[in-house]
Amino acid sequence: MEIEYPETLAKYLQALENNRANVSKFNRLFQYAKGQSISVLNTVDDVDCPEDFTYINHNIYSDEVPRPCTPMFWCECTNGCHEGCECASERNYNKDGRLISVGKGRIVECGPLCKCGDECINRVVQNGSKAELELRRYLHKGWGVVTKCPLKKGTFVAEYVGEVITTDEAERRGFKDKPQGLTYLYDLDNEFFASDCSDFSIDAKTHGNISRFFNHSCNPNMNTHSIYIEHRDPRLHRLAIFATRYIRIGEELTIDYSPGAVEGESVKTDPCHCGATNCRKFMFF
Repeated sequence: MEIEYPETLAKYLQALENNRANVSKFNRLFQYAKGQSISVLNTVDDVDCPEDFTYINHNIYSDEVPRPCTPMFWCECTNGCHEGCECASERNYNKDGRLISVGKGRIVECGPLCKCGDECINRVVQNGSKAELELRRYLHKGWGVVTKCPLKKGTFVAEYVGEVITTDEAERRGFKDKPQGLTYLYDLDNEFFASDCSDFSIDAKTHGNISRFFNHSCNPNMNTHSIYIEHRDPRLHRLAIFATRYIRIGEELTIDYSPGAVEGESVKTDPCHCGATNCRKFMFF
């Protein structure tokens, strides 16, 4: 007699059957993803989860990094923020919780002292992404992430999280890891001019979430925004990733690793395999 499994279990067993690698460690890690369903598919090789990788939902801070302490103002709104509220004066999101302007810029959400409640329209990133995603193995690009649900323009997809470290430590790690192609560093420089250097970086190599696996594209479908929730220290802003256009089911989720790169002025590193019509052929840093 054929056994009938519940739908969620049936999908899990089918995923195991499709994989060439043992992805059980990935599945255990992804159980800790806040509010997100994440599956794994590797039909390319037998590579499984990176060693010493811990899944986290929020940034952790190295001992050398000061804890953010710039106080936030707070609102006295109840049942969500109202017109005239200072927190929501910039109107970051529409009524469906999607970003109104997907051009890069800062976002200030209501903070922990605000009285507006968890369902306030100005609490999108802190409430976590609900996007259903799949970690997928590619022949030339390694791991990447595709969406298993349609994503409308302005949808919050993930926060880039990891260990917050000093720039000096980031340079040391980058020099060590770059030859192996294992750098997952993101400078916290969204609030600085191009000529300025950031004080801190996020390293997602050993501690991170699904955003660690987003690949580069010269024509990406997502971009990052600096976000402030608990404080307004521009050196230690958080990084939120939003869809810049409608993204179809099964489409790979990508960001531009070096959006300010200029050929001839920036250093070429690895060949680019994004396949975009405007591909720069190399990634620049």
